[in-house]
Amino acid sequence: MRADLSGSFNIGVYKSLFDYNHDACYAVDMDGNFTLFNEEAVAITGYSPQEAFEMNFVSIVHEDYLQETIEHFRRVTGGTRERFETAILKKDSGERVDLLLTVVPILVDGGTIGAVGCAQDVTKQKELEALLSGQNRILEMIATGASFQEVLDQIILLMERFMNGARCSIMIADQEGNRLMHGSSPSLPDEYNAAVNGIPIGLSVGSCGTAAYLRRSVTVTDIGTDPLWADYRDFALSFGLKACWSSPLFDVDQRVIGTFGLYYDHSSSPREKDMQMIQKATDLTSLAIQHYRAKEKINFMAYHDALTGLPNRRLFDQRVQAALAKTNVSEGEKLCLMFLDLDRFKIVNDSLGHTMGDKLLRYVSENLKKCIGNEAVISRQGGDEFAILLEHTTKEEAKAVADRILNTMSELFLIDGTEVYITTSVGMSFYPDDGEDLGVLLSKADIAMYQAKKQGRNNYQSYDILLDKQAFEKLQIENELRKALERNEFELHYQPIFQLCSNKIVGAEALLRWKNEKVGSVPPQAFIPIAEETGLIVPIGEWVLKTALLQLKSWRLEGMEPLTISVNLSVRQFYQPKLIQMIRETLQETGVDPCCLTIEITESMTMDVEAASFILHELKKLGVNISIDDFGTGYSSLNYLKRFPIDHLKIDRSFIQDIANNKSDENIATTIILMAHNLGLSVIAEGVETQEQLALLKHHKCNEAQGYLFSKPVPAEQFPTRG
Repeated sequence: MRADLSGSFNIGVYKSLFDYNHDACYAVDMDGNFTLFNEEAVAITGYSPQEAFEMNFVSIVHEDYLQETIEHFRRVTGGTRERFETAILKKDSGERVDLLLTVVPILVDGGTIGAVGCAQDVTKQKELEALLSGQNRILEMIATGASFQEVLDQIILLMERFMNGARCSIMIADQEGNRLMHGSSPSLPDEYNAAVNGIPIGLSVGSCGTAAYLRRSVTVTDIGTDPLWADYRDFALSFGLKACWSSPLFDVDQRVIGTFGLYYDHSSSPREKDMQMIQKATDLTSLAIQHYRAKEKINFMAYHDALTGLPNRRLFDQRVQAALAKTNVSEGEKLCLMFLDLDRFKIVNDSLGHTMGDKLLRYVSENLKKCIGNEAVISRQGGDEFAILLEHTTKEEAKAVADRILNTMSELFLIDGTEVYITTSVGMSFYPDDGEDLGVLLSKADIAMYQAKKQGRNNYQSYDILLDKQAFEKLQIENELRKALERNEFELHYQPIFQLCSNKIVGAEALLRWKNEKVGSVPPQAFIPIAEETGLIVPIGEWVLKTALLQLKSWRLEGMEPLTISVNLSVRQFYQPKLIQMIRETLQETGVDPCCLTIEITESMTMDVEAASFILHELKKLGVNISIDDFGTGYSSLNYLKRFPIDHLKIDRSFIQDIANNKSDENIATTIILMAHNLGLSVIAEGVETQEQLALLKHHKCNEAQGYLFSKPVPAEQFPTRG
């Protein structure tokens, strides 16, 4: 009796362990037919025990694992314990379930009569492992430089493994955020992809356009009835697309950068699991898009100018090298390099400010692109210098392009309400005529550009071998100029200024001269622009002011009648921050009365009225005189004169030269004199060379004059002591 009770108890224990086990437990006979099936097995498979008892295990095993599972079954029925992974298809939904099985043989009286097993549902674990593996693979692809398209395709293929028959799609927002462009959807028909490429972002633009517009997920379970698909319904249905879910993609600043969509060939709603996978898909896709956009931006910045967006020198050099390699010289093809420099850009930059200068450079860049189009590669080389590559051209065609550039650049630029006129000088070199490598061709185009500057600006010049000598001379001048101050090579000459009503000398203009052992006597027009360009004009200008004031003081000590000394300022000097301080300290050091100093500027230096007005008023506070040199040749409005504390106007020599023979020049000079007197200003005529000119100036009551008729500029010791 006790033995019977013990046996019944053991059977009850085993049955409880089987029936209430947390794992799915089952038993099969030697043919594989189910004989036992616990509640967890029912939950995992979806089949009731009664249904299971009518089935063979083979009927529910996933086809990818069927043969392998049968082999394991054979080994178990042969008396071996097996532990392996397989997968089954769940009843009704057909959903795949991954299982980890532990199966042992059922032994009775030394013989096998079947098998019993425990199955753990490892679907989530397997999916997580597969997902992590897929994500790592994609991240590795990004890190190792796989193409953007390869990464997007891989994301689609990864997600389609977990989305139960979905065909996935990635759309990318354009830079303006107005449209969605095709990114990746390898499982969708090519015709459909082409049709939706570029759809607008907006309401009722299917699932994707609407999701991007609303900035939230949009689930359309039935395309055939949903109003969001009204304009696209028939087209989608023609490809068997019945449902579409779409979620927006965001960057770190929460801007919409695209959408991730899922299409189904049947009406379908997302499950909780689907929503989780969609979130992972959007996170991964957003990361990829942002990475490649950042990489694209970095690459763009590495090869393009930050201000204008044009190719920089690095990219330009690469394009030229490639073009040189494919230019067919045997068929008469030529390659042209143009070097452009904006004329008087420094005046605009210094007088109107760097912000205006930057805007002008952007305007110039846009106009160059409009002028040339796709005919050439345009590059900003730095500052106000541009280079242009023309391929498969002739000299005549290149000259025609240069003419177009000059015409375009000579047009008025209106920037923030300010009218700016700018011209350009263009130099050209040709391959193979002028050289066979990039460095030589660019150098020769640069030399030709400087020749265009010398020819009066606003023109183009082709390289000529004679220009090399001139370029060498310029370089030599620059090198020697850097040492001229310390070598004490500069000298001042002085040209007397006569008062016409008394015929007395009332002033002197200090004019810089330079003589060097290597380059000889260098005329001012040859070295002053170089000094201005290199910044050497600032220390040189300080030397000029101090030397001129000391000379004036020396003349006074020698008993000469009181004079004023006139010193010219360049644009670079005028706008340097320490100008006022430098002049004040020099006056104090030399002990010269400020009223004996006249500062001469050109009217083109006053384009920035506010800045110029401030500087001029600060100069007047020092007590110095101010004169506008070369009046009538610059850019200033006459209206500005009343805002500036001016003492003198100097009529430019170009209006004096033909004053006795040309009524127009006489009228201009007369108008300037009359206008100046009405404003309370004194007028000085420069370049007076004949008695006829002098007579007319006296007739029209010009106050003062200077020129070769009176005296050329002379060293201090030769300066006339009286008129």
